Amino acid sequence: MSPNAVLLVEDHPLVSMMLADMLTEHAPDLNVRKVPSIQASEQHVQENPRLVIFDLNLPDCEGIDSAKRVRSLYPFSQLLAFTGTTHDGILQELKDMGIPCVRKSADYHELLNAVMKGLMAVGVNCPEGMNADKMKSKNEFQSNIIAPGSKKPLTWRQVEIMRRIAVGMTAKEAARDMNLSPETVRAHMREVLVRLGAQNRAHAVSIFTKAERQSRLLEEAQSN
Repeated sequence: MSPNAVLLVEDHPLVSMMLADMLTEHAPDLNVRKVPSIQASEQHVQENPRLVIFDLNLPDCEGIDSAKRVRSLYPFSQLLAFTGTTHDGILQELKDMGIPCVRKSADYHELLNAVMKGLMAVGVNCPEGMNADKMKSKNEFQSNIIAPGSKKPLTWRQVEIMRRIAVGMTAKEAARDMNLSPETVRAHMREVLVRLGAQNRAHAVSIFTKAERQSRLLEEAQSN
């Protein structure tokens, strides 16, 4: 069993990236793999990951059948179901199988605690920073940078990307500087355009620069 391997089985790219970012930000030594389906996960069976986080509704399997297939492929791994379902029957079946689950509606701290418990259950040493109960009360995943009229602030990862784009870096240069894949940066940029209500990259930089300046002024006012 690989001491640091974590497998994410999630077909939504942004959700998958969010989970991977959260894991690597708080536990940099983890080796996180991302696949979009159970069939694609089969290539990692030999790695025997310590933790498998999987969506219940995948392109090639749905509901409790997903849990059964993941359990059969990874009998020695700790499992964590990540789901949007509120179906009591499915949630009870997961409980009966001994598979913990966390809902997609959970806040960042709830999700972090669920992942931390999964890692600790198989003996992975989690740094103190991964204990969501000891984290600062402010949300450490969402920033306070938000466009006028928007309800969704940028994540800190998106802020770091935008700071690089704002000084003239290309997506490839930002990816290299942040040790990310260009595809990851481009996916974040697409989400940034939506969250900022921007028409293009230049428009996003303009909105972001103003929003970040406003955020700093607000922080300075609150600290005085």
